[in-house]
Amino acid sequence: KGAVKAYETAADRYHDRKDIAADAMHRAAETYYKQAKTAEYDQGISTKAIDTYSDFISLYPDDARVDDSRKKIENLRGEQARGAMEVAGYYEKRKKWSGALVYYNEVLVKAPNSVYAEEAKRKIEELKARMQEANASK
Repeated sequence: KGAVKAYETAADRYHDRKDIAADAMHRAAETYYKQAKTAEYDQGISTKAIDTYSDFISLYPDDARVDDSRKKIENLRGEQARGAMEVAGYYEKRKKWSGALVYYNEVLVKAPNSVYAEEAKRKIEELKARMQEANASK
């Protein structure tokens, strides 16, 4: 956490020195990325990494690290989608259909092109049908 703060401070302080600011912002993103890869259930760190990489790409679009940053964003979104699938499955096993729907939808919002998206779409349709049947039989 201290390293990220130091990098963010450097990026702010040296905003007029593009090379230093870009390097500091990229290092902050990399630090969040490393933390996100070890923080299994902390989606907040993944979001901070995605946001920092996105800021880096926006501010320094010509930097050589932009392509790698985009790949890491996709990787993080895939991890978020995987996590959402797990939570959705937890709710589904407990017959908490609306909770499961929320997390399957989250997969589509966070990572619509991920390997989890098609399964999430299928699960959403199944759950909607199941919920309609349950409401019809009442």
